[in-house]
This record gives sequence, C-alpha cells and structure tokens, in this order.
Amino acid sequence: MNNSMNSTLGTVGFVGVGSIAVSMVEGLLRGTGDGDGSGDDPTPVVLSPRGSANVARLRERFPQVSVAASNAEVVGQSDVVVVAVRPDQLEEALAEAPFRDGQTVVSVLAGVSIEAVRRAVGRDDVPVARAIPLPPVAEHGIEVPVTPDVPAAVELFDRIGGALVVPDESQMAVLSATTGACTGLLQYISSLVDWTVGRGLPQDVAEPFIRGMAASLAPSLVDTATPMPEVIRSHETPGGLNEQLRTTFFDDATTGRLHEALDGTWRRAAQG
Repeated sequence: MNNSMNSTLGTVGFVGVGSIAVSMVEGLLRGTGDGDGSGDDPTPVVLSPRGSANVARLRERFPQVSVAASNAEVVGQSDVVVVAVRPDQLEEALAEAPFRDGQTVVSVLAGVSIEAVRRAVGRDDVPVARAIPLPPVAEHGIEVPVTPDVPAAVELFDRIGGALVVPDESQMAVLSATTGACTGLLQYISSLVDWTVGRGLPQDVAEPFIRGMAASLAPSLVDTATPMPEVIRSHETPGGLNEQLRTTFFDDATTGRLHEALDGTWRRAAQG
C-alpha cells in the first residue's frame, strides 16, 4: 500500500525499533524540510509497536510516523520493509507477515544471511537486501554498505548518507567484521587518557584534551578522496612525536595481533 504521492520509496516500515532503526528514521525524515520531516517530499514511516520509548519519541517528533498494532500490520502497510530486530527474533517477528508483490525487504541484522531472511519472509519473489547502517546515518554522516543492488534499498540509503553497493555477501562479511573495531578505537583513546592521568594530570584536564584531539581528526577522515597513508603523513613531522609513537606501537607484532583478532570477527560475521 503506497500512501505517498511524492516519495518514490512509498511507505517505509520498520519491524523493530532499536537504536539503528531510530537512526535510520531520523536520517530519512531529517532529509526533508527544516529537519522535522515536513518538507515537500515526505516519506511515510510506519513502526512496529515494540521499543515503545523509541517509538513514542519518533512519533512525537515526526508527523508522518505512524505506529502499527503488530509486525504483520507493518508489513501490510509498507512498500519497503526494514527488518531491524535481534537475529534470534527474526522468525517470530515475520511469522504470518503478509508479504506481497512489489515490496522490498531490507535486513540490517548482523551476521544473518540474505537466504535466512528470505526463508523468514517466505517468498522467493520479494527482493531482499542486506545492509550495515551505523548510527551516523541519523546525520547523513556515513555511507551504508548494501548488497545486492536492489533499487529501493539503494534509494533508501542514498537518502540517509549514501549507499555503498557491495558485490556480494562474502565482502559484506569483511566490512561487518571491521564494525567490531569501533569500541577498540575508543579504547585506544581511553588508554591515552589513563596513561596521562597516571603521569599526574587530573582526569578533568586530560580527558577533554585527548577527546578533543581525537575529534579534531574527523575532517581528515571524512575526506575520503585522500588515501589513508597520505592522511597519516599529513599529520606527521618526519622524526616527530607522532611518527615515533605510531611506528613504535604499530610494529609487525601489534598489527599482526590486530589482524588475527579481525580474522576472528570475520569468521563469525561470515557464518550468516
């Protein structure tokens, strides 16, 4: 059922309204008008009733958000169905859902294959795409890997930061493995704070400075046209402190251990 006269996506439904779904809704509806989702091309969004606190906040903020009575009702009202439940809830969430011709299913479930989602959908003729959206999609701040090249899925993510089409699920598993590094990056910063405090600086001096130093690198990271080796060189003086710490810490042994750890997350992500 397409309730939108302007949006080529039609109605986007979310089965599961956790943090990633919230970020997607915010990104999708922030892209119109003055940020409240009331522009010339509003996209109707229907949410499942679970995750009531998140649902209530989104319903209050965006006028085109509605709440269905059940997951089956979400599917019945939607043209694009985003599946965003926990992997172990997949079968239950889509049980007896009335999928039909012309719909697209987008799964954001970590470690769950397209084939597993297709089995839960119960129809071979409904296109299923798999994606890895991260929280910055709320501000259109990151491209989203998606496979295969399903038009409605690509359009959805183009609206919230950009779709990064990946050829197949084996390559998606590699990217999925790297998402396990997010808190490790934060731990690196936390360790810098701990070392600084251990050398006698107060926490309320050390932490704001180091967090701000890390945040100052954001523009260089967003500039994806510049290769990472060049970004690193641009922040170093030959023989300087940055070069000393980087080359001392990231030796072959340390880098090797990191790659071994990534191999472990990759094997888990590839199980599907």
